[in-house]
Amino acid sequence: MQSKISAFFKPSSSVSPKPADPPPIFDGDDQELSIWEKKQHQQFSTYRRRAPNPPRGGSECSWDNQLAKTPISDVDSPKPQSTVLGKTVTKNKKRSYAQYHLDLGQSDFLLHTCSACGVMYVTGDEEDEKAHKGFHNDYTRGIQFKGWCNERVVHSLKVGGGRILLVLDGDPPAQRNKVEKVVTMMETELGSGWILPKLFKVYLFVLSTRIVGCLVAEPITKAHKVLSCAVDGSSSSASTTTNKTKLTTLQFGEIKFHREVIRKAPSAPEPLNECFTGAIICEKEAVPAVCGIRAIWVTPDNRRKHIATHLLDALRKSFCMGFVLEHSQLAFSPLTSAGNALVSNYIGSGHFLVYNTNNVVS
Repeated sequence: MQSKISAFFKPSSSVSPKPADPPPIFDGDDQELSIWEKKQHQQFSTYRRRAPNPPRGGSECSWDNQLAKTPISDVDSPKPQSTVLGKTVTKNKKRSYAQYHLDLGQSDFLLHTCSACGVMYVTGDEEDEKAHKGFHNDYTRGIQFKGWCNERVVHSLKVGGGRILLVLDGDPPAQRNKVEKVVTMMETELGSGWILPKLFKVYLFVLSTRIVGCLVAEPITKAHKVLSCAVDGSSSSASTTTNKTKLTTLQFGEIKFHREVIRKAPSAPEPLNECFTGAIICEKEAVPAVCGIRAIWVTPDNRRKHIATHLLDALRKSFCMGFVLEHSQLAFSPLTSAGNALVSNYIGSGHFLVYNTNNVVS
């Protein structure tokens, strides 16, 4: 009995259990004790493989769990986490600070029109505002010009440092491209598709590093003399006389309304470029002509500085080789009100030559 008790308290080995020997046969109590020892005090050492170390971000475990839950058919081609109408949406964790605007019925909510250059652009859009700023500077101040190696200078101003260049239709492409860019600016105000003919002589007024004025001339064969111009001043004088004859009292039956008349001092005469807004009447018979001025234009910031006058003087001296044209020998295309005023001031009267732009030398 003592030997059995000593065997009970003997420490068991941590190594895996050896195959049990066939149980000895005991009688009585010894048999019951051996059965109890084998059932209640058997120790088994089990081992389990340690999981691999997760990466620093900790995304491996979540990816393993996702693979465990994902069907086998979807493992090779995982679906994007979020889609909108079939397009993958890339989620940006950074905050967006885009500027939003409120539509409260503004007339220029989407597009704003510049009152100076007439360009329509979207306020708040960096690209639109940058493009408008560049065009606005070229239109109001003049197109930037660095100069050419071979310039045809026909006139140089002693005061101000300006010069006038002549460009012909057979000049190098760089010069003709610059002329086309200037004509694009002119078309903003004068209309497109008619300013630059096939045979042209273009006079560019260069001031500092910008082209501030342009005159387009062409050879012609005939023109018409202007007889008279309809002036708004005549109609305005007639309206003043009729206003004096109007009654100051209005009567409807027994009710009378008295009009209060406020006499004002006579206003100053309007500038010459604002009074020529009527039609031009010309002679039916054409007269021979040589020089036709198709268009003349000066940037808004450089007007009233006699730039157009300098261009006309340079044209008269250089259009015909060895011969200076008289003021009355210049013919003009259909004029605007400002152009009509310029020509009348330059020639000294309202009788000058006009021509049709279709009647040119081919």
